Amino acid sequence: MRCSLPGHRQTVSFTSFEEYDVHYAKAHVNRCIECRKNFPTEHFLNLHIEENHDALVSVRRERGEKTYSCFVEDCDRKCSTPQKRRMHLIDKHMFPKEYDFRVVNDGIDRRTSMLRSAKHRRRSSAAQHMTEIEDRRRRNSAVETSRSEQQEGNSDPEAVKEEAIEGTLPKGVKDVDMEGLSGAMSALKFVPPSVRFGRGGRRAGFSRS
Repeated sequence: MRCSLPGHRQTVSFTSFEEYDVHYAKAHVNRCIECRKNFPTEHFLNLHIEENHDALVSVRRERGEKTYSCFVEDCDRKCSTPQKRRMHLIDKHMFPKEYDFRVVNDGIDRRTSMLRSAKHRRRSSAAQHMTEIEDRRRRNSAVETSRSEQQEGNSDPEAVKEEAIEGTLPKGVKDVDMEGLSGAMSALKFVPPSVRFGRGGRRAGFSRS
């Protein structure tokens, strides 16, 4: 028997019907009709359709609803992001960290294992390391900016002290002194006319008429 269904580059031959039946169930039963990707079970196929081809689920996700279902069929847990679902699968269902959690998007065509390859793990680790470095750089930059702002905020009192040492008074103080002097000069106009300066006496001072 032979199989020439979509998913094969060349026709595949089988020695028995049982062998063909196993192949068909594995390679063609759970294949997405939209993108032609193959999935290990019907549950994974349904998850793939919901997360990649269902417009209603996409709208719910944009509203902030939890739309990422658990890989385990008997678990009703839904998560808000694929990353949180990954942590749930590792913590609650003991999935290995090397499991390829993107299988729900990529399918299993031309795969021999559900674990990520060593090359992919190294690439992911390097990307994670670069992300951590970038986060530390942003945090350090924020700290330096905060310190600079604090130093700039504390510079004004020092400037005031320097002005005081140099004998420079603020403009407001000068205005108050000038106003006081003007008031004192104006007060002299209100001296009673009966009071006049004495002349020719032994004692200098005021005399009354």
